[in-house]
Amino acid sequence: MVVDLYHHLYELLSTDSQVLALLGIAPDDKDSLTRQIIKRRKLAELSDVAKPLLSFYATSGKRDTDNPLLLTSFFRLEVITPGDVELAHQIASRLFHLLDDQSLSMSGIEGLDTYVVSQQESDTGHSSAYCFTLITKFTLQVC
Repeated sequence: MVVDLYHHLYELLSTDSQVLALLGIAPDDKDSLTRQIIKRRKLAELSDVAKPLLSFYATSGKRDTDNPLLLTSFFRLEVITPGDVELAHQIASRLFHLLDDQSLSMSGIEGLDTYVVSQQESDTGHSSAYCFTLITKFTLQVC
């Protein structure tokens, strides 16, 4: 299910016109989509960040002990910009509105509820790159 959630989250982010505009991606630019919206934790060298990046990955998850059809998964979304704090905050704000207290639909899922549980600045280890992070909780009821 978490693999399906990766795909669903990527589709949500890569088709949102406001996210794309903030990232500076044309909707039909598939190359930029795959370079700037990244489904993994490890990124290329951050000292070379020239355009905003959005990285997301699962951090943990578990089945509910009382209801094994209920799965909880946490995703970390990292907004990385070339030192542009304001742009990172604008992108994070849009992500918050897309993912906080939302009921989303996904094939094979009875209910998909999502909440942003944490937001903070994160250290990139590079003075030229700024990172703002959102931790999002997804609760899925498997059919």
